[in-house]
Amino acid sequence: MSLFHEPLFSRLLDLTPFSKRELEILIATAPKRYKNHFIDKRNGRGKRLISQPTAELKFLQRLVVRSELGILPVHQAATAYRSNLSIKDHADPHAANRYLLKLDFKDFFPSIKDATVRYCLSRDTEYSEIELWMLCQLFCRRDSVTKQLQLSIGAPSSPFVSNYIMYEFDTRLTDFCDANGVKYTRYADDLALSTSQPKLLNTVEKKIGDLLEELDYLGLRLNKEKTVNVSKKHKRTLVGLVMSNEGHVSVGRDKKRLLRAKMNYLIQGRLSPEQIGRLRGELAFVYSVDKEFVVSLLDRYGFPSIDEIS
Repeated sequence: MSLFHEPLFSRLLDLTPFSKRELEILIATAPKRYKNHFIDKRNGRGKRLISQPTAELKFLQRLVVRSELGILPVHQAATAYRSNLSIKDHADPHAANRYLLKLDFKDFFPSIKDATVRYCLSRDTEYSEIELWMLCQLFCRRDSVTKQLQLSIGAPSSPFVSNYIMYEFDTRLTDFCDANGVKYTRYADDLALSTSQPKLLNTVEKKIGDLLEELDYLGLRLNKEKTVNVSKKHKRTLVGLVMSNEGHVSVGRDKKRLLRAKMNYLIQGRLSPEQIGRLRGELAFVYSVDKEFVVSLLDRYGFPSIDEIS
């Protein structure tokens, strides 16, 4: 199979420093160009596999997403990995509602196989069969056990590709929710649904199960162990943010208390340069969620901005 005469290959060749032969070899061997390591999952639930592509493959993945796939649709319900959106945009629509349903996809990125990527791209684009093969090679890692090609946690292309793959699911679920007075947002593999009508979320959960069966090309299934269905009578959290009964979203009292303590340590000279850098990062994150709190904290300790902390 020759790639040299494919339009996609020619476009990539023009945009990269690689020779024809180098680019051909890189595409052919891309699914094996990953370095694996493990990190602890939240709440001590085992280990999560992170597969980092080589520098050359990362470069190509970013390039292809930017130059080839930018026009593909991503639904507004998808709030992760998008410019000018944050976890606050995921939580805000649900803060005022009485009932919250949280669902989670099991092994989200690795569950999306090359067949799914190929199916969606063949449906929405005019790439040739060889070009579709090239794109699956570039986006998917070959699992050492199953030998299947799948998206990986760690590849810079996986966030956009997964959001695009989920477009039909997000669209159809949003339409159902809009028709029934339910709010829906998705942050990667975390689904949030809310309403003020009792027992309605049970119907929505069933609809999601039916939808996943109908859209079987996705290959996704829910992690039943992580399903949460709560009301305002209980503490409601989404992706680490706390939703108050008054309809506000914040980082929560515990996080604020910890930041106040760290600011005290800073003034007392008890933080190392590394710890000060981490504190600036934490404050920048909280600023995106609760600007007023961070501004008042900086004022209290005499700093005009986060960048001035040293």
